[in-house]
Amino acid sequence: MIYLLTYKAWLLKFIDVDLPIGDIAKDVAFDKDFPNTKDYDIILEYLTTAGSADSFMRVFEYSYKMYYESTQK
Repeated sequence: MIYLLTYKAWLLKFIDVDLPIGDIAKDVAFDKDFPNTKDYDIILEYLTTAGSADSFMRVFEYSYKMYYESTQK
């Protein structure tokens, strides 16, 4: 059931995509501490605390919107 997917599980589907979303998917795949949750605020706090680059944050914001819209149907 698609709505049970966490953001991390959803994002990892893009790991082989040669676009910025694929780049952050690779980063997340190697980050053992990345939160495996659907909760935007928890992920945002983690990324902010970790000092993520602005470019990473932009792709995260865009991809989280895609994730949210694709899992709320």
